[in-house]
Amino acid sequence: MADTDRTYRERREARAERLRDWADKNHTKAAAASDKAHAISDMIPFGQPILVGHHSEGRHRRDVARITSGHRTAYEKSRLAGSQESRAAGIDRQLAVSIYRDDPDAVDQLTARLERLEAERARIKAYNVTARKAAKEGQSTGDLSLLDDKQKAVLVSVIRHTPYMVKPGAPFPAYHLSNLSGRIKATRDRVTETGRGNQ
Repeated sequence: MADTDRTYRERREARAERLRDWADKNHTKAAAASDKAHAISDMIPFGQPILVGHHSEGRHRRDVARITSGHRTAYEKSRLAGSQESRAAGIDRQLAVSIYRDDPDAVDQLTARLERLEAERARIKAYNVTARKAAKEGQSTGDLSLLDDKQKAVLVSVIRHTPYMVKPGAPFPAYHLSNLSGRIKATRDRVTETGRGNQ
């Protein structure tokens, strides 16, 4: 199948699979290089110095060079395999949360994301109303039951790390709602563009 016949998601999945295959091959090469280096070092008695001037000097120096080269190759191949596995895992994480324009259900997924974001904004706005009321009554926070666990964690983080951003009553900072509104607008635009492109 040509790359142009596949969706972007399928191409990314294929890329992750290739990276995993390369990582497996590099792990195999690393193990082979390490085994070869150990096999050479096992033939040399432990602590045996290079006997300068002896007929074995040249072979011993070549063996030491091969051992060093083998361990270096094993390290480099193992490190490359780790990098490839990490990159494949990164692609998998992206695929789990991304919505691509050529996904068959992209409009439905984007619409569901838009509804979640709008519900999140509504909860924060409702909480901020109670936070302003709490500030007038001298209470420390608004009605936390209006927030979900993720939003509570964000609010606690803001209070802990940037207390200068928190007003009396502990409403969400204005930038949080601005960012959320920007994400809602971008998602709404993507729903429109993707719906238009799929017609």
